[in-house]
Amino acid sequence: MRFLALLVAAVTITACGSSPLLYAASPATSDTVVDGRASEWPSALRPVPDESGLSVGFRHDGDDLVVAVIAGDDRQARRIAVGGLRVWVDPMGGTARALGIRYPSPEAPDARSVVRNGPRAGGPAASDDPQRLRRRFESGLDQMEVTRGILTQRAAADGSFGGLAASATWGARGLVVEMRIPLTAAPGLLETSADGTVGIGVELLDVRTTAMQARMRNGRRPARPREGADDRPMPPAEGPTVEPEIDIATVTRWMQVDLE
Repeated sequence: MRFLALLVAAVTITACGSSPLLYAASPATSDTVVDGRASEWPSALRPVPDESGLSVGFRHDGDDLVVAVIAGDDRQARRIAVGGLRVWVDPMGGTARALGIRYPSPEAPDARSVVRNGPRAGGPAASDDPQRLRRRFESGLDQMEVTRGILTQRAAADGSFGGLAASATWGARGLVVEMRIPLTAAPGLLETSADGTVGIGVELLDVRTTAMQARMRNGRRPARPREGADDRPMPPAEGPTVEPEIDIATVTRWMQVDLE
């Protein structure tokens, strides 16, 4: 229940600036399987906007969109292991949060644990307990959190919930998350079928902003970023703040995906 509150109450930051980048979804092949492995994706990967070490790929498979998000460096992998990953879908091609899928979906971290794991260069530093972090990642692999409007529910990640499926692995070559997302209107999923172009947002922990908020709440002035740190200006806040004691911030990177 705590993370259901977090979903609504988190201080959510959305990247601002120019229009989202337009990427093309290539046709699915016989190798397009949601198994959390990266072997079929190298030629289809594109950078997630404003994120180093994070790539995304899209395949259009009939009425489904298969999405792969790959953390190629340890910093991004730990960021996902700490807070999970949420993919937002706007069937109209914009940045409306029509459907959200959080996977993996470990129990939500509190602000203290987020700050303890970072920030360095805008993301978590090495954990003092790598095995504990890996167990946390593995604890969120069986289920996903599905959000539509203000309602969030947990569902099995095996495709039994309306065809929505997800899988992830974390190995020597990085952390890989794959999702199969139906793009037709269905109960509990999209209210409107996608056609032509969809908006996709990748939401991640914003560790640096979370740390700043925690310091400010404790009556301390935020420390100045060190030389070479991630010093992007904080975008405007988005969404309601129902429980201000929760000091978790996220950032969402939006893209447009051409299905044709």
